[in-house]
Amino acid sequence: MRRPPLPAPPVRQTYALCWLLGLLAGAWPPPCLLLLAVLLGLDPRLCPWRHPARTLLALLLFAAGWLPARQHLTPPPAPAWHTAALADAPARDRPRLCGHIRSVNGLPDDRLRLLLEDVRPEGSPEAAPLPGLVAWTWDEPAQRPLAGQTVCLRAPLRPVHGQRNEGMQDWSLWWRAQGVHWRLWSRGERADVRLEGDGSRSGRWRQAALDTFVLALLPPSLRAGDPAEQTAWLAARQGQAALPALLFGDRPYLSRDTLDDLAAASLLHSLALSGQHLALAGLLGLGCVLAAARLRPSLYLLRPRLSLSLLASCPPALLYLWLGNAPPSLVRAACMLFCLTLSLLFLTGRTAGPFARLAPYLPHTTLDCLLAALTGICLVSPTAVFDTGLQLSVLCLLAIGLALPVMRRLLPAPHETDDAPSACDRPARCRALGRRLFHRAAQLFFLSFAIQLVLLPLNVLLFGNAGHWFFLNLLWLPVLGCFVLPAAACGLVLSLCGLTGVAHALLSLAALPAQWLLDGLDVLAAQGLLSPPLLPRPHWAAIPGMLLCMTALARILSHAKGRLRLHGTGRLLTAGLLLLAGSLLPPLAARLFPEIRVDVLDVGQAQAVVLRVPGPHAGDAPLRLLIDGAGSFSAHFDAGKQLVAPILLYTALPRLHAVINSHPDLDHMGGLPFILRHFRVERFYDNGRPARGGQADGWNALRQQLAARPLARGDRLPLGDPEDGLVLEVLHPPCTEPERWTGNDASLVLRLTRHGHGLLLLPGDAEKPALRELLASGQDLRAEVLVAPHHGSAGSFLPAFYEAVQPREVLVSCGFMNRFRYPARKLREWLAERRIPLRRTDVEGQLTVRWPVR
Repeated sequence: MRRPPLPAPPVRQTYALCWLLGLLAGAWPPPCLLLLAVLLGLDPRLCPWRHPARTLLALLLFAAGWLPARQHLTPPPAPAWHTAALADAPARDRPRLCGHIRSVNGLPDDRLRLLLEDVRPEGSPEAAPLPGLVAWTWDEPAQRPLAGQTVCLRAPLRPVHGQRNEGMQDWSLWWRAQGVHWRLWSRGERADVRLEGDGSRSGRWRQAALDTFVLALLPPSLRAGDPAEQTAWLAARQGQAALPALLFGDRPYLSRDTLDDLAAASLLHSLALSGQHLALAGLLGLGCVLAAARLRPSLYLLRPRLSLSLLASCPPALLYLWLGNAPPSLVRAACMLFCLTLSLLFLTGRTAGPFARLAPYLPHTTLDCLLAALTGICLVSPTAVFDTGLQLSVLCLLAIGLALPVMRRLLPAPHETDDAPSACDRPARCRALGRRLFHRAAQLFFLSFAIQLVLLPLNVLLFGNAGHWFFLNLLWLPVLGCFVLPAAACGLVLSLCGLTGVAHALLSLAALPAQWLLDGLDVLAAQGLLSPPLLPRPHWAAIPGMLLCMTALARILSHAKGRLRLHGTGRLLTAGLLLLAGSLLPPLAARLFPEIRVDVLDVGQAQAVVLRVPGPHAGDAPLRLLIDGAGSFSAHFDAGKQLVAPILLYTALPRLHAVINSHPDLDHMGGLPFILRHFRVERFYDNGRPARGGQADGWNALRQQLAARPLARGDRLPLGDPEDGLVLEVLHPPCTEPERWTGNDASLVLRLTRHGHGLLLLPGDAEKPALRELLASGQDLRAEVLVAPHHGSAGSFLPAFYEAVQPREVLVSCGFMNRFRYPARKLREWLAERRIPLRRTDVEGQLTVRWPVR
């Protein structure tokens, strides 16, 4: 390695970073422009007043990345026929769709995800195909399609669309980055799926290898049995189910609970096919070189053993790319391997010859190889930078590249001396072995800690996990790399050779460590020790700020004592600290510049509203009230845990002044149990009615446990400083005749007023009978902002009610292409005639309204 261990990067690498920032600017222009300014300020070689030509080149490279990224992420125009296939079109008129299968991936809980191309209506070969790819999710598939086959099915078509909330990742960006602009969903045989063709040769071979491997996992009594029994056997033994995921990246036999446990323990990355899996190719390459050197020792005179081993690893690495279906993390690892092989084999150490002049420009360090591989991947697929798996993989390698020089400085390897213990001195040899093992364990712990530290802001921002169980990697990764993966690979080879019995025995041994790990995680989860604590999710500026601070710290620690004055290190540290300080500005601004703020969250076909008001004293944090908590009918999705809680935790602590449930329907109540159990909630209010349906027992028990206070007409909840005059009034239901008001008509109707002036009206799901009763009660209903009752349905559209409210704008919480077609056409037309703005979460994402305090 070159000295010093962490020198300033060559200017060509800075140019590459400018181009990569330009790619990211396709989705996030302001942050990337700020980071470009920081990068130009950190590198004196690109100083505008000293080197204007270089600065201009950096700006041109940024623009060269931004323009194609914007073009790739912009949805292309669709053919006219697609409107008949959309989810909001009449079901009887939807055409069957046909397309070619590009790839097939197994998902947890017996699901498949297929990417389709050239999709068009059945029987219309002259029709223009849908632009881009179509992602089809098939729950409980009746058969396993192959890549290269043609499939026809009848399912509602939806454009790719994600929830857009402040501080949350819009996952539709992840889809569009892969060229996917449309989605289909089906279950079992409901879509009337028909497959045609034999599939591509590559797809047939890969599926045959996977089927043979899965059969070798099964006991002999089940190998010729019903596929449903085979799936149930594997689902009950998650250790065996993990082996196809580890070797092929195929996860249909794993459960969502297993993946959640692995994610909470910071071990989910071990299932992602990446560099650790290419270690199999490295071991195979090394074995081939050692065997060849036994036969021909002069082989080492051509090139060093390391160069030959890397060269021999390239063919099996390509084979593993095919076997693992080439996920981005594995592609990145393979590209790094190829870059390093090229550097060591052809150029490193050469002082003469045609390649000598190129030697300084080839990668020499881990960071060089990482940047070269990332640049190569993005040249082929510019939008690959938006893939979350690739981002995490790159950050892991970046952490390793920063930590290795520091580790060599702080944890030097034990020196070999001439007084090495003899073969007869067994105690001394055991002590030496113990020292070496302890040193390796310390190095692994140091690298794991460095990776966790670099990933901390991104992990908390995206997944809400600080990785407090990261040290389990010290136990699991060596076992995975040294035993589980090699044994699984040997089992695959034996099963392909027809030795199914031997392969079954070997695979059963390989599955034991995985099963022990999962059993241990189940015990921790049962004790409540595995779930990560709820932490504030940081601002995006914390991610580059942490990277710059870690880089500066690594440069300082990797040098010898007395050489701490490094060129540029102070700039790195200053810029990193400024970015970290900038990430604290949003919560600070909320204290210094108080305001009244209402956020209608984008939670699909459900409703959740966050109300923020100034604290009771100057400088206090705002009081936050959650009114309803969304919900979902999917058994795999907890809206409170996976949607509402992350929004509430963005640059804020898990605290709420109050939680109010308007009525116990699933789309308003389903996400509240997680919030009530894991947030510090000062007050809990509801309408006093018990829930009905699947979650009724749990909800009713939770209400009693937390002593929910029922609200009724006439109740008033003062908020914040009394001088601000903020009061949340309850207008409905009346406390009399409780049996009359049930279901949607028992929804709490809340009105936020300031000194008696109406700011906001929240009618929940109140329908026409409740709205007529409100009008008859003679109460003041006027409010500047109205959240449309019952998501803007026709059953809640009463013109007299809207005229009584006199809103200046109406907000609607509804799902994208929801099957109810909310908001109703009558409401849209009535508001359009009166020029009252209608804002919808399915169109704009999160809806925010602000009022100044005074």
